[in-house]
Amino acid sequence: MSHLLYNARIHRTAFDLTPADAILIRDGVVVWIGQGADAPAADTSTDLGGRCVLPGLTDAHVHLFALALSRLQISFARQPVASIPDLIDVLKGATGDWIQASDLMEDRLSEARLPTAADLDTAFPDRPVLLRRYCGHVAVLNSAAMRALGLTSETPDPASGHFHRDAHGHLTGVADETAAEWIFARAPAPSEEALAQGILDVMHDCLSYGLTAMTEAAVGFSIGYDREAAVWAHLRATRAIPVRMGFMLQLSPEQASERGLRPDAAPHWSTETLKYFADGIIGGRSGALSQPYDDTGGLGVLMQPPGVLEAAFARTHADGWRIAVHATGDRGIARVTAAIIAAQGEARDRRHRIEHCFVPPEGLFDQLAAQGILTVTQPRFLQRMGGSIARGLGARTATAYPAASVLRAGAALTFSSDAPTGPLSPWEGMQSALTRMGHHGGQIGPAEALTLPEALNAYIAGGAYAMRQETMRGALTTGMAADLVVMNADPFATATEDLPALRADLCMVAGQITYRASDG
Repeated sequence: MSHLLYNARIHRTAFDLTPADAILIRDGVVVWIGQGADAPAADTSTDLGGRCVLPGLTDAHVHLFALALSRLQISFARQPVASIPDLIDVLKGATGDWIQASDLMEDRLSEARLPTAADLDTAFPDRPVLLRRYCGHVAVLNSAAMRALGLTSETPDPASGHFHRDAHGHLTGVADETAAEWIFARAPAPSEEALAQGILDVMHDCLSYGLTAMTEAAVGFSIGYDREAAVWAHLRATRAIPVRMGFMLQLSPEQASERGLRPDAAPHWSTETLKYFADGIIGGRSGALSQPYDDTGGLGVLMQPPGVLEAAFARTHADGWRIAVHATGDRGIARVTAAIIAAQGEARDRRHRIEHCFVPPEGLFDQLAAQGILTVTQPRFLQRMGGSIARGLGARTATAYPAASVLRAGAALTFSSDAPTGPLSPWEGMQSALTRMGHHGGQIGPAEALTLPEALNAYIAGGAYAMRQETMRGALTTGMAADLVVMNADPFATATEDLPALRADLCMVAGQITYRASDG
């Protein structure tokens, strides 16, 4: 069956300034594109009423599982709180044996700090409480939760994480990085069925923004690898998946081998990447810098001792996996870059990835271009974290969260959301890529600003390239997959301040309609 879409403005790429007005699809592939008067005969046809059509967008680093989980818990993003007493009042309305909440942002609390077990214990002396910071890297729990999990002052810190302690060695209830993951992996979680349905709901939200493909950024980061993998398997077995999915597995190559896993680059369900963490986060002042933070001092932390990350990368590459690494500070990024280069040698077509790349070391992007290493960033972090970035980095904000300099070096640039840390909408991300404005009212590195076609391309062709699918999707040209989005307005005719309002009216993946806004 062939299907003709006509009476539209169809942009073949983000840089196509002379759009076609008709496109013919057969067996999930574009077989013709041009002017409607020249269109071949088709079995069916649809008049798009002059609307704008784009290749489908990709979110190359998102946490669908965490988004689904937060919707099954109390979310402070949905119930904003201004103080720790406000937060406790919201928690009092929870049902169930455990109280669990997500999207905690201490910058929005009048106390400007995370709550502690002492804050929570007065209101909840016997009922376990577990809170998740919006970044997912920090947990806060009360004494009842610590007792339930068997966490005591004698529990040693895991490698690359900390159970925070006061001056007397007593646990404060705050844990970060792998210590937080230890907690999340042991706390109660919703059922596989509830989480699978929640993920499917989030996928439909992605489609509403025109996202037809996405990469789950760390299977195992939210409640532990095996529990999460079981949910994904249940979802795939029981639902029709309306998007293309890629996965980063938070496993070592040894752990992957123990589970019988091998890299698989299937076009609809790709599992070819292992995920690592090289340092912490800039907002928490744990991203590894070469010069101290302006406001707090300190250089941040490297997650592994010398040689450990390097050995893991060598084994990962040798086993055929792609490497994706969370690295935010220039010291962490430099270490990761050197380790990837050593691991891949002359085999530079694997497209290993550096996630975030918040404070790039000098000369990085020339290196990445030469080595075929990707940069995957989240432009909306500029808006969400602008004040914190400026306080922590000072003059270094001029090159923070780069974009234009990546392109000038000829390196590959891919945009993403890292939702729920950033908002899911790519249109909000594009707005930030154009304006570089933070919520504090200041610009973060205005010289790194992009044009709209450049920003849009980072979500379209950049996303397809990051998933190693650029030969099959990411452009609406003959022979490419019919992954496309029909927009409710033309982005090229939309004012920058109005970009966040853009939505999809219809999405296709491989020529099949997977989303209609009119369906509700």
